[in-house]
Amino acid sequence: MAQSREDIFNDLKDGQLIGPDHHKFQLCGKSVDCPLGQLWQAEDVSTKNPISVSVIMLDPLFLQSKSFLAKFKKQIVRSKTINHSHIADIYGYFIHKGGLLFFAFEPIDGLNLAELISNSVNKSLNIKQIQGLSTQLTAAINGCTRQWHQVFGAIDSHFVFVNKKGGVKLLPLSMHDFFHENQSMPDSVYDYKKYCAPQALSDDKLDATADSYTVACATYRLLGGDEFSIQHSSQQRDEITYSRPGDISDEQWECLQQAMSGESSRRYTSAAEFIKAFFPTLPESTNDQVTSADDVEEIDIPAPERAKLPSTDINFKLGKKTINFSVPTFTIPLFIFLAGIGIGFILGVFSSSGKIDSANQTSAKWQQQADTYQQQLTEQSQQLEESQARANNLEIKLKSIQQQLGKPNQPGPKPLSMFRDELDEGQYGPDMVVIAAGEFIMGDAKGLGDDNEKPAHKVVFKNNFAISRYEITFAQYDFFAQQTGRKFPDDEGWGRDQQPVINVSWRDARAYTQWLSKETKLPYRLPTEAEWEYSARAGTTTNFWWGDESLTGYAQCSDCGGPLAGKQPLSVGSLKANPWGLYDFNGNVDEWVIDCYRDNYVGAREDGRPYTTSSCKNRAIRGGSWFDINRIPRSSSRYRHPPDSKRNTWGFRITLDLTP
Repeated sequence: MAQSREDIFNDLKDGQLIGPDHHKFQLCGKSVDCPLGQLWQAEDVSTKNPISVSVIMLDPLFLQSKSFLAKFKKQIVRSKTINHSHIADIYGYFIHKGGLLFFAFEPIDGLNLAELISNSVNKSLNIKQIQGLSTQLTAAINGCTRQWHQVFGAIDSHFVFVNKKGGVKLLPLSMHDFFHENQSMPDSVYDYKKYCAPQALSDDKLDATADSYTVACATYRLLGGDEFSIQHSSQQRDEITYSRPGDISDEQWECLQQAMSGESSRRYTSAAEFIKAFFPTLPESTNDQVTSADDVEEIDIPAPERAKLPSTDINFKLGKKTINFSVPTFTIPLFIFLAGIGIGFILGVFSSSGKIDSANQTSAKWQQQADTYQQQLTEQSQQLEESQARANNLEIKLKSIQQQLGKPNQPGPKPLSMFRDELDEGQYGPDMVVIAAGEFIMGDAKGLGDDNEKPAHKVVFKNNFAISRYEITFAQYDFFAQQTGRKFPDDEGWGRDQQPVINVSWRDARAYTQWLSKETKLPYRLPTEAEWEYSARAGTTTNFWWGDESLTGYAQCSDCGGPLAGKQPLSVGSLKANPWGLYDFNGNVDEWVIDCYRDNYVGAREDGRPYTTSSCKNRAIRGGSWFDINRIPRSSSRYRHPPDSKRNTWGFRITLDLTP
């Protein structure tokens, strides 16, 4: 009988392997309860040298909510690209057996803010240490809001970690986003209410003053201020009376009261503004480059229990001296085995001296022990085989990437910057990456391609252009459809939001770019075939940007590996980015381009402009899809389809002309 999700969740233990077949993690030590489930220390054993990580296995209760799952996956995907010294690096989310879901992030070291306060460690902090922690928390929140293009809203103190040297690591998750619209979950998920402004307890729209409130509230608690109740209504939080913490000046007390005012108009306009007012000695660079961990005095806090390898104590006497030491348990079988070989050698000596009988008895005893430990060693070795296979695969990946990327200072075009344009109703256009002018060889130069990919020829771009970092998502297309009264495309039951939009024709894709151009007054359009391939290759010359062979974790196709291979597309940005920071060119969904399809490249333009004709029966489509075999998602692969046709394997991305 198959185990239920709940049983699998409750039976997780030290040493267990979790995750999909192509990417395993090994749990270490004991789990710690957290608002989303179980927090574990673990090792990513899909690499040659296991890498320490932290993982949170979601409680099966949350998997019953489609709304939560959609928001959770969106936050993980959009947070993977954040690179900030005080924000924990997110490595992605993964599926375990039974449909359990977990996510991995950089290993945390130390207590979280909730533990720090509940253990009264905060009472031993001096004002400089509190300044450092509050400033770093502000920097982390600013880093999230810049990436998300929305306010953070409220911290959950269980996801603000403080290491032993005082460095803050914020887990970039907004529990307010997850659960504000669902108030029927366990109380533990509403800890964010202890740190949020009154508006976050109602349906009012939040602005940047909500972040100044949450940072001020964290500072207030670090100073010894009272804890707020998660049962507060918006009105109760608005009317609360604060007790003044000790050891702060009248000016600082006024700052705190202003920052935690129930009226957003009275608060500081940003968390950074509050920090500068409350700690007037802070440098002017607070908003972007704040206090580093090295600038914070070391905080004496207990470290969490860390997983240790099982070990065995060895004691024996050498003369009058007792020798004590510990060795890893897994080495004992090898030790005994080698000792058995040593005994065999000694037997040879004994036989020549007439002591063979005694030696035989000793040998039999040692051999019995050696056999027992050898069996244990064999069983443990079997557990390492899968990791070794993945290590070999990693070496292949590294060689192929090194081959393509070359030396660090290799000349050639690089992506210049990323931006997005603001739309109505607080919405934003797609993330756009500026691609530098340059040249490349377009088409199949490896001999694996079809005739329509030949002859390979040089294309030169004289001007920069921008291309969308991801394929256009359902969330982006649905907003366009809502604004223009168009029919919403079918998502096949695979979800919308950050899934790439599918079931759109070339005319649908072009209509999206025309609407976006009108909204932004900028020349958005579909990319040309040359722009598409130039961006997909990202300076490489091989079949794929990572090398000549298909590798698991780099593309989504029918035989590319992964739990959803050949079943459906993945959320945008789920796989690795190419060297220019662009995602999903190889597989996932085919992408419409602006060109009229031509049978080959004979006489093709060399300036990157599109091929057009007065009567175009078919438009070109590039990249391959989740449904195709792994030969199809090559960078040079190309196909054709009528402009009015649509399938659940077709989507698109967009380009913007940039004025020289």
